[in-house]
Parts: sequence; C-alpha cells; structure tokens
Amino acid sequence: MKKQIVVVLLSFCVSLLFSGCNIGNSAVSETQGDSDKNKDNITLMHVNADKAGVQEYIENAEKKLNMKINLISPPANAYNRQAEISTLLSSGDPSVDVITINDEMISEFKHKGYLEAIDDTVMTQEIIDCYPSEYMNKMVMKDSRVYSVPYTLDIMALWANADVIKKAGIDRISDRKDFEKLLNASFENGVYGYGGSWEATYAYNEILQFINMFGGDYQNWSNTSTREAMRFLHDIYKNHRIAEGVLFDQYEQMEQKFMNGDYGTIFMYSGITNTFLKAGMYGEDKIHVVPLPRFEEKATNVGSWQYVLNKGSKNKDAAKKFLAYAAGREGSIDYSNAMKQLPARLDIIEDGGLDIPDIDIWKDYVKDVKLKARPLSDDPMMKIEKIGLLFQKYVTDEITLDEFCDRAGEIVE
Repeated sequence: MKKQIVVVLLSFCVSLLFSGCNIGNSAVSETQGDSDKNKDNITLMHVNADKAGVQEYIENAEKKLNMKINLISPPANAYNRQAEISTLLSSGDPSVDVITINDEMISEFKHKGYLEAIDDTVMTQEIIDCYPSEYMNKMVMKDSRVYSVPYTLDIMALWANADVIKKAGIDRISDRKDFEKLLNASFENGVYGYGGSWEATYAYNEILQFINMFGGDYQNWSNTSTREAMRFLHDIYKNHRIAEGVLFDQYEQMEQKFMNGDYGTIFMYSGITNTFLKAGMYGEDKIHVVPLPRFEEKATNVGSWQYVLNKGSKNKDAAKKFLAYAAGREGSIDYSNAMKQLPARLDIIEDGGLDIPDIDIWKDYVKDVKLKARPLSDDPMMKIEKIGLLFQKYVTDEITLDEFCDRAGEIVE
C-alpha cells in the first residue's frame, strides 16, 4: 500500500514538473509572439529574395527600422513574373505590401491604378532631385505623381573579356573605328569580338543601344541615323561578324558564352557586376567594364529596379517606413554595397565611396554619357517582342530595311 502511495506521489510530482516546463515555454513563446506583434510587419516580394546579399540587407533593415519584413520571391521568368505581379495588383490582393518591379512593369502599372503614389511622404522633391531627371519624369512619374522608389541603376555599358581582346591585338575601344577593328579581327573558330542577345524578347535593348550611339531616335524610323544603326547590325550578322546563335540567346546564354571566352565584348547592364564577381571572373585581366566608345554620340540605355507600394496593402504606414529607408542615403548605400550594384541615386555614385569595382569608370558614365530612359508604352512586353521579331526578319533578309523601318514605325506609334 505504501509503495502504491509513493508511486502516485512521484507520478504527481513528475506531472507537475513537466507541466511547469510547458507553462514556462508557453509563456516565453507568447512573449516572443507579442514582441513580433508589436513590431511593424510587411511582406516584400523581391526579385533577388534568394540572394544572400538581399537577405543580409533585409535583416539589417529590420534591426534599424524595428520591423519584421517577410521576404518572398516572384517567378524567375520575366513573362511569368510580370503576369503574376499584374494579377496580384489588379485583384487588390493585400498579401504583399511592397514589390520590386522593372521599367516594363512600371510603364504599365502606373497607368492602371494598381499602385499607391508615394511622393507625399517618401519621394519628396529633395529625394527626387537625387535621381536621373529624364528617367524619373518619363518612367517613374505620371501626372507629376511618383509611383516607385528606384533602388538600383542599370546602366547599359560595354564589357570586355581581357583575354579575348588581347588576342585580337587591341588595347582600347574608344570609338566606332576601334569597335569595327575588333569585329574584323581574326579569332579561332567560334570566338567573336562582339556577342549579343538578339532573341525576340531581348533584342530591343541592343537595337535601342546602337540607335543611341549612332545618334538616332527610336521613335523616328525615318531618321537617317536610326536607319544607319540598323544597317550596321544587319551587316555584322550578314558578314558573320557575330554568331548566328545570337538570334536565340537571352541574357543568360550570352553571359555564359562571354565568361567562357566566346566573345570579346558585350553590351550589358551594370547589374551584372555581382554575377561576374561571384564567378571569380571580374578583374582588369579578366572581365571588366570599360568606357563607352563614341560612335556619333555617347549615349546609353538606363533603367532601374524599383520598389512599389501595392494599393491594396493594409500595412501602408509600415511599408512607407521601409520605402523611406530604401530611398534614403543610408538604405541606398547599404543595398549597393550588399549587392555590388549601382544605387539609383546619382549623388551617391558621384561621391565614389561605394564598395563596387571600377567605381571611377561608373562615375564617368554618369558624368560623360547621356543616360536615356528607354521609350516604353503602356503595353511594353507585346511591343518589345514585335520589334524583336521584326528585327530578326530584317537581319536574316526576310524583309528589307525599308520594310523593317516602316513596320517598326507603326509598332512605335
């Protein structure tokens, strides 16, 4: 009988002991939960959410802003990404507060009432003046209202593979004559002085780039310089000065061929810097950015990735708190150094204190090159692909230059 009483008492004590532990853990859990509940909380859909640099940036932002930022990824494919974000915004879905978008998306979304204007508290005139003025007016603003915070500046630049250039016996590419010398240099089979990305949905960028350098006008296809730029691209394809495969290549394929040593130069946006660094390919004797050569004019494409505020968000005050940080000097520098990308604010680039390779060359791009916003319609993806398909028909001689320019003019209108 005594043994039974002892056993019962022991069982009771053990039960109390474990109950006490559970009560204690529950209290800690509730305290942590209450702590998170007391913080501002937003969900951010970021195009680079899976990158370590972005994750580190967000963790630091959470500490500085005393808020919780839930990071999620959009689809990797550009078409799928735009479709999903468009659906989310148009439906008024409040599950995502802040979204990263590109020029193609802001060109469409700012006209459709999907986005919350942020010039009242975030993008004040003092902050707006720090960005490229033409770009802000043409791309980010509508009816004098501001609809995004550009956070990285993508400058279309000339990149060189030093090993390939050296084999061509060329020590500089400062003008059109130097560039043509590179195109005509003798290389081993499968190697070219210049490589491109002329797949139908990507060709637009290089079409526009050469029009800029020839001093043409993308919105005027009867312009002599515009036509000369297109004739130049046609002739380098016809004369096998560029690989036939460029017609099928998007940026991913072009970049890989460039790193493999198949191309001596490419035109590519500054955002690629981190890719070359992580691949161990960046360096003066490897792959690096070089000054833009002067053809007729020193002008280049410029774009950005931007944060926008979902009009359907239920956490707008918290979202604006993050956006103000991202637009500010501290947030801009933090992101730039974390991702080795140029900030969208020109004043920070001009200061030169960023942890980015060849910052002095990028400063020269900002100072000496005309940075031109890409002309995009409110239905940009469809028209970009139409121009690309038409361009492919022209360079493969399915249509003449006159036919190409006439039909391109109709698309632009």
